[in-house]
Amino acid sequence: MSSFNRVGTRWTGGDYRLMTEILRNEWGFDGVVICDYKTDNTVMDSRQMLYAGNDLILASLSNLLWNDASESSVQDMTILRQASHNILYAVANSNSINVDVIGYGLENWGIVMIVIECVVAVAIVGWGVCLFIAAGKVGKKEK
Repeated sequence: MSSFNRVGTRWTGGDYRLMTEILRNEWGFDGVVICDYKTDNTVMDSRQMLYAGNDLILASLSNLLWNDASESSVQDMTILRQASHNILYAVANSNSINVDVIGYGLENWGIVMIVIECVVAVAIVGWGVCLFIAAGKVGKKEK
């Protein structure tokens, strides 16, 4: 997550040197970078953010527009395609895609509770069968 803060006079979420040159190129980060909550276009420019290397904008729908109303260029589409690629790459390589995730399982207390519930259920059914048999014996004695 890139922040709302500034390093010197540059907004960190819109700084190409920080987001792309250092984070992605030097450190080799392949995941998704999301910016801090965007309130308006005066401080946090959506186009600047995407061109810098951020991928997602944490904002309400009214704050997602480009600063200028000009037509989108080929470079804009390329940057949006790269951001989409980064998002999909992160999802495709996450544990949510793996069918069998090693290390994730039911907690010990959950297993104990399931065993206790099964034992109680068997005891209740056994008790019901015993009552049914005893009622049958009482009925035979009365005849």
